[in-house]
Amino acid sequence: MSNRKLEIVQRLLDSIPEQQRETTGQAMITWWVNIRDHGGLRLTLHGYKILNDVLKLESWAHELENPNKTLTKNVILGMDRKLEWPYYIDVKKKRVIFFGSREAMMASMYGDLGRWISNIR
Repeated sequence: MSNRKLEIVQRLLDSIPEQQRETTGQAMITWWVNIRDHGGLRLTLHGYKILNDVLKLESWAHELENPNKTLTKNVILGMDRKLEWPYYIDVKKKRVIFFGSREAMMASMYGDLGRWISNIR
């Protein structure tokens, strides 16, 4: 996973205006919730703002009726291990923001985020 994360950071940094650009090391630490080498692609608020506000990347929101019930430790860990594109969990607005169209579509089709994550191979 770390190679994927590093590749994403390096490609995106090239698209950021120089006055807003961070170093690769700073981005690796500030953009991701799990900064470990094999950590997942869950974004911090800062990382989400970079992808959404600065780069204006296309994203899709999956609404959550009850985030406290839906976002169990197993679901969050499953997302961390299985998702291939960056995502942001916005608990205040009760949604998960996907930056991968296929993942967003599958979450929408399943409806139940936990069931979908448990069925990803």
